Amino acid sequence: MTRQSSYPPFYNEEIPQAAENLRLALPLINKHKVAVNPVNYAIWYEYVSGENIALSDAIDAILISTDVISHEVAQRLYEKYVLMDMPHRLENTNKGIKLVVDNTLNNINNVESTTNQCLSGFNDSQMALEDCQNVDDLKKLIGNILADTQTMSETSNDLKQSLEHSSQEIAYLKQELEAVKQSARTDSLTGLLNRGAFNHELNEICKNTSTDTALLLFDLDHFKDINDTYGHLVGDKVIQFFAELLKKYSGEDCMSARYGGEEMALLMTNTSEQKAVKIADTIRVHLANSRIKKRGHDEAIDQVTVSVGISMKNQQDIPADMIERADKALYQSKENGRNQISIQ
Repeated sequence: MTRQSSYPPFYNEEIPQAAENLRLALPLINKHKVAVNPVNYAIWYEYVSGENIALSDAIDAILISTDVISHEVAQRLYEKYVLMDMPHRLENTNKGIKLVVDNTLNNINNVESTTNQCLSGFNDSQMALEDCQNVDDLKKLIGNILADTQTMSETSNDLKQSLEHSSQEIAYLKQELEAVKQSARTDSLTGLLNRGAFNHELNEICKNTSTDTALLLFDLDHFKDINDTYGHLVGDKVIQFFAELLKKYSGEDCMSARYGGEEMALLMTNTSEQKAVKIADTIRVHLANSRIKKRGHDEAIDQVTVSVGISMKNQQDIPADMIERADKALYQSKENGRNQISIQ
């Protein structure tokens, strides 16, 4: 299985594969003379797994010019490629929010100070009016009052413009926070939900819905052969093509996700088993009849098919129950020859 890009990171390797990654990662950690801590282990674990291509490329590029990746470099790699640059994005957003708040408070304080000065001037003018004896003094007082009034008006306009600018900045920061939130839930390659977000949605549905919910697991057949024959770029294109099929045939009551490397999931609520099978078969047939072309060529690759496993929610099901049955059904489809649908 491929480690999905998500925040926090999510791993779903089987125990033997995780143990093999451990065996391969520890010598690299020792070679680079860094501590066996979560940061260093994570980058070398993902490096030896070969699943985080961007991280692997970055490490290989660094190793061309230096023999050792220090803990400081590992930390930067960890934040950028494992944590999806989230710490940096969140820090920038927090700084932006603090700057907007500080500027707004400073502007309000300045307006308050100016207003108090003008009010003091009005009070002085009022007292002077009581003792005013001639037209020249009256003109002078009126001039002072008009000047203070003009100052308050300008200050009010300045505050209005400042608040409008702050409002625009807050709207931008809100969009950035929403983008960060969305990135934490979305698989970067396909635009589908990532495994962590999907598990959260499945858990919520199991808590709040009794039945009429279907979990569909899709696994692209012989996907390793596609990568080995045509390369990872074509493999990515196949995954993206299939993800678009899921989006196309997903209705309002559906949530689709990249569940593993070449494994996708579709969660359907307010549905029947018959409808779930119909949607799954439509997707299966569409993929089998498609001819996906090589990148930059008119030549199509060999036929790509998908196996499907379906489980319907029972009254007392927890997420693990639905996943286990769907996974067994998927395994059954694989065992029976692939490119078919099974139900558990």
